Amino acid sequence: MDIGAIVDECVDPSDLEKASKTYADQSRRGLPSALSAFTYAHCLIRSNQEDAKTGIMILEGLLKRGTEDIPKRDYVYYLAIAHTRIKEYDRALAYIDLLLSAESHNRQAIELKSLIESRMKRDGLLGLGIVVLGGGAAAIAAIAAGFLARRR
Repeated sequence: MDIGAIVDECVDPSDLEKASKTYADQSRRGLPSALSAFTYAHCLIRSNQEDAKTGIMILEGLLKRGTEDIPKRDYVYYLAIAHTRIKEYDRALAYIDLLLSAESHNRQAIELKSLIESRMKRDGLLGLGIVVLGGGAAAIAAIAAGFLARRR
């Protein structure tokens, strides 16, 4: 599947409803499973911008939580996709660069980085993104340190 299609894909409302119900049910009983939270976040980032921001918060929580159920690279990859969807290209680049620093030959990550840069140019934000990237990268530095430390 084309990376642009992946980034622009919209969630089926029934999938979002099902994931939301499962996540809510598990949340009422305590901490939802990593798989349930990831599935719900994945649906949210393919929804509207407000839902995408909630999905980002859930994915960032999962990344910090560090469960072994789902590889951290998946969280980082989908965080890059989510930030691309809501046009926060500086954050998207910071996450995809983090992934590429650990897996430099990851084809999906390379394609996503190219798409992010292309959309930045299209939206006229390349220069601004480079300036802001420093700030975004600093904000993600703590996550990066943990991600890379656990990869070794």
